[in-house]
Amino acid sequence: MNPILLEVIAPTLSGLGLSCGGCNMMLRQAGVEQITRDSFCGEFPEEWKQEWARLSQWMDRISSLYKHRVHVRLIDAQSPLGIWKQIRHRVFGSPAFIVDHRHACAGWNTDRVESFIDERIKNACQSMEEAARAKSDFCD
Repeated sequence: MNPILLEVIAPTLSGLGLSCGGCNMMLRQAGVEQITRDSFCGEFPEEWKQEWARLSQWMDRISSLYKHRVHVRLIDAQSPLGIWKQIRHRVFGSPAFIVDHRHACAGWNTDRVESFIDERIKNACQSMEEAARAKSDFCD
């Protein structure tokens, strides 16, 4: 079974990882990389940091619960891809979840997202069983 793709669209901490490789290297060598990262973190509102922590904990839980069956992909909501996905799947709100390019929902309805994942796993298992039966019927 191929892993189920879970796309999570949410605002990300874009300032935490400076995109310039040279800047990162220079800050690391100067020993101020952590100080810079901490100062970026301090600029975000407390409510936003709590939402980010909640989302991170949920994604960790999904990764450990479904292990190899689910591939989680985080997409910045403000990136061109994130905006396109929100428009394409009509999910406006944060966070938004898309399961295997088919099922989408926005907001903290994580039970619904998990039911989409469970449904996809169940359907994949049924398909595999049917294929195995068809193969054994063919071999007889």
